[in-house]
Amino acid sequence: MKSPFIVGLSSWIIQDGNYEDFKRGDQVAFALEFYSPSGLSVLEEGYHVASLERLHSSVYQIVGRVIHVHDGEWWVIDAGILMYREERPPFGVEEDCWVSGEVYIGVDPFPYFETLSLHHTAPGLIYDWIIKKIEIQTAPFIKGDEGHLVRDPERLAWREIDATNAGPDGFGAEYVLHCERLDRQPRRLLRLS
Repeated sequence: MKSPFIVGLSSWIIQDGNYEDFKRGDQVAFALEFYSPSGLSVLEEGYHVASLERLHSSVYQIVGRVIHVHDGEWWVIDAGILMYREERPPFGVEEDCWVSGEVYIGVDPFPYFETLSLHHTAPGLIYDWIIKKIEIQTAPFIKGDEGHLVRDPERLAWREIDATNAGPDGFGAEYVLHCERLDRQPRRLLRLS
């Protein structure tokens, strides 16, 4: 059996109507978006190997090659799996350079599917998955710096559930999907089936 790939999912992505609620056993299709709060480092030229090492939840330490930069508006990394970021790449990031750092990897909130994939140079990023397990974050919200609500870092924990329930779970609900990737090439468009 393949080891699962853990992907983050915020409830607002479902609440916006981009996806139906996910259930264990579902076969689904989505691209991956990444976010690096501390930024990625550009590696010096030389021999590098794409890699993903899971640190916790859907946060990974990656080494990846930048395979696409579109008009400085969005870019794609290949770290053994393709993922995109819809923002201007950091200074020094260009196609064929290598980057490393810590990233959160989540379900595409739909910019790739709705607009980015429509450009003729866009690489295929939509993978087919089977949902093997779903978990929800159970830590309560507390007031953090500047009065923003954050999860209580002392009580972070995940509870297994059969399906997401984004409406009743609320706007701040956070899930992780344990996915098995099907052996199909990523594509630019969703299949209608």
